[in-house]
Amino acid sequence: MIKRILLSFLSGAALVLAFPPFGLGFLAWAAFIPLFFALEGAGKKRGFFLGFVFGSAFFLGTVYWVVHSMYYYGGVPFAAGVGVMLALVAYLSLYPAVFGLLISAKADTSPITRMILLPSVWVGLEYVRGYLFTGFPWVLLGYSQMNYLPVIQIADITGVWGVSFMIVLVNAALYLNVRSLLRGGSNPLKESLFALLMLTSTFGYGYLRIKQVDSDAARWRGLRVGIAQGSIDQSLKWDSSFRKETLEIYRELTLEAGRKEARLIVWPETAIPFFFEPDAVRDGEVGRILKESGSFVLTGSPSYNYNQAAGKLNYFNSAYLLSPAGEAVGRYDKMHLVPFGEYVPLKRFLPFIHKLTEGVGDFAEGPGAIPIKFEGGGIGTLICYESIFPEIARLSVRNGATVLANITNDAWFGYTSAPYQHFEMAVLRAVENRVYLLRAANTGISAVVDPVGRVRKKTALFERTDIIDDIRLRDGGLTFYTMRGDIFAYGCLALSGIFVIAGLGRLLKKPNLLCRLQNSSLQRTR
Repeated sequence: MIKRILLSFLSGAALVLAFPPFGLGFLAWAAFIPLFFALEGAGKKRGFFLGFVFGSAFFLGTVYWVVHSMYYYGGVPFAAGVGVMLALVAYLSLYPAVFGLLISAKADTSPITRMILLPSVWVGLEYVRGYLFTGFPWVLLGYSQMNYLPVIQIADITGVWGVSFMIVLVNAALYLNVRSLLRGGSNPLKESLFALLMLTSTFGYGYLRIKQVDSDAARWRGLRVGIAQGSIDQSLKWDSSFRKETLEIYRELTLEAGRKEARLIVWPETAIPFFFEPDAVRDGEVGRILKESGSFVLTGSPSYNYNQAAGKLNYFNSAYLLSPAGEAVGRYDKMHLVPFGEYVPLKRFLPFIHKLTEGVGDFAEGPGAIPIKFEGGGIGTLICYESIFPEIARLSVRNGATVLANITNDAWFGYTSAPYQHFEMAVLRAVENRVYLLRAANTGISAVVDPVGRVRKKTALFERTDIIDDIRLRDGGLTFYTMRGDIFAYGCLALSGIFVIAGLGRLLKKPNLLCRLQNSSLQRTR
């Protein structure tokens, strides 16, 4: 059993290296092999435990930054922060634990069906994780491939889920071949050819789509943009004595972008460090910056309104499009809030935890993915954490967005891996919907991403600078993913559900899914 545990832990640790900041994405294509060996003949109970070990190793290595954020900015004692992080890791590890249980369950299906079932179960569980309890689709498997452009192009059909599917499929085929080499037996020819065909099709589609999208985008209308990264320390961000200096920093960056003829300049989330009041903004320092620059500015700012029916103030994390005259000509209110960042779930039971956002009570949700009208199209705004939810970007583009803008404040992540992970996940929103993505992050990473996922320009962490680039506004038909959404993930869920339901009636004397997979070639020769 110790050997099985070590193999499961090795798989989880290897998968950590496939994600930023390490960025060794190629490891993901083989990281599951030790886990599959550990699960071989393990049975359901052990399969669940070994999947949990794998998940614990992976999530400890990828979400450890929760301690940093809660300790330094949430007012949570270090020990309590570690406890919250471990609770989160334990919860997230339940998904690979269920994966281990299900693929160790009894199955009697054809070899190719089993090759499809393994990645379908994984994708189905990833999809559930992305939506259950408000969802936490952080470091989904497909995000490990952001550096490999041909691989991720299928996202305009399948979303990130299709990339995850391909990785698990290839892992399963490699596992069979490694097992055959180590332990003898017939070569898994049919399974290998199937995986090779799927992988070749993915790469072929990727190269074709890159060429097509580049050709289409060249005909879209151009727009010069600027992105201002103020790099305001989180401890000073809401300090009223530092407000003047904050605005002076954004003034310098904005005027520089204006001199380079940027038509639209994007500031980060809550770059305006006070509640948005239209008259005060127009007639104050922000208005003067806009008039001097002669540019439109998309900026984040906290806002509020009075809910007469409830008899209370509602607070929002908002984005405003400001004209060169200082007028607010568009607004978007964040619709998917960050647990513990913008509100505290179950606060009655967690009195020692305070949300990370300072100054006001819990934020309220905005009305939906409504683009801000601009230049005959629209800006689909994703505030912070919203960039990791594919549905929000998809609905924004379907509702008329011709460019996506992700404004965020990752200052409370510090120099951990979180800012790198957060950025990489945002990149895929451009590919899924075939639009340019502008990302303005207070302390980085800010960037311009094109519709095939190329990072045209980006900043370093905690760098005070701006980006100037010429982009193009999407024009033309919508992608399959934009129109139809997560159909691929639904299919994986359906297959997984059928597998589970069918398994409930099976007798116990059946080989498990992995054993059936590994022995399929041998059985065909008898």
